[in-house]
Amino acid sequence: MRKNIIKNLIKKEIRNLKSDPNYWGSEKNVNNENTIYSYFLEIGLCNQEWFDDRLKYTNVELLEVLQNIIDIPLPIEK
Repeated sequence: MRKNIIKNLIKKEIRNLKSDPNYWGSEKNVNNENTIYSYFLEIGLCNQEWFDDRLKYTNVELLEVLQNIIDIPLPIEK
C-alpha cells in the first residue's frame, strides 16, 4: 500500500513543480521529496551512488525516472 502512496506523491510533486515556479525549494517540496527518496533507499530500489550519479538532473527529471522505476513490478514489497 505504501507504494501507491509514493506513486501518488511523485505525480503530485511533478505536477506542482511544473505548474508553480515558487513551489521548488518550499518546505513542503523538500519534505515530500525526502519522503520519496527515503522510500527508494529503504526498499533498495536505488542506492546513494545511484542518486549521486544523477546530481545534475532537475527535480522533475529525477522524479520522472523514479516514477518509471516504481512502476516496475516487485516480487515482494517491504
